[in-house]
Amino acid sequence: MTSRRRLLTSFGAGLLLAAPAFGALARPRANATCGPSDCDTCGPTGRATAGPFYVRNAPMTTNINLLDAPGTPMQVSGLVLGGTDGQQPLAGVRVELWHADRDGRYHPEDSGDISRYRAEDINLRGQTESDRAGRFAFRSIIPGRYGNRRRHLHWRLVVDGHQSLVTQTYWLDERGTQHERSDPVDRDPEACRWIDFRDGDAGVAGHVVFVLRPAP
Repeated sequence: MTSRRRLLTSFGAGLLLAAPAFGALARPRANATCGPSDCDTCGPTGRATAGPFYVRNAPMTTNINLLDAPGTPMQVSGLVLGGTDGQQPLAGVRVELWHADRDGRYHPEDSGDISRYRAEDINLRGQTESDRAGRFAFRSIIPGRYGNRRRHLHWRLVVDGHQSLVTQTYWLDERGTQHERSDPVDRDPEACRWIDFRDGDAGVAGHVVFVLRPAP
């Protein structure tokens, strides 16, 4: 990774420090997603299935625990890069996040457009846009595991001029464990899709970097 990408990655992690709601969990560090030697060659971000429970047109919100479901608070910030060199911050990227509740259930456990559902059916789903520095952030709760899946977050990123991305990220502390070995989905994801969530006074916080491919 060039010094430019290293600076951008560190700047993205600093988003937690900039927002009061995230400040209590922030820990300044050089790289919040993986070891520097891994991130030197990270990107473009690999793809993974959206799964069976993708709901289109999720609410525009950075707090996706819309119904105040019980669980450990989770705060995740991110940085979206692109361009021909994979080092340019991308503004206006629509970033969607969805995941299971602490018991491993999705809300709803179904798919289709959000117009099919009542407001009380929708939770732990939302979307926002990256700012002009390519940064974004969400608040939610830690998802539970279900079946033989490791703990994971689902993402969809869309912006003009780049290929859309559907992917999943994982908990770094589960890398190399039985939870990873038993999961048949998305084998051997690259290093920067393992998020290093850290404990704080009000839950956990982590940071992720996505690198989008230019449109053909």
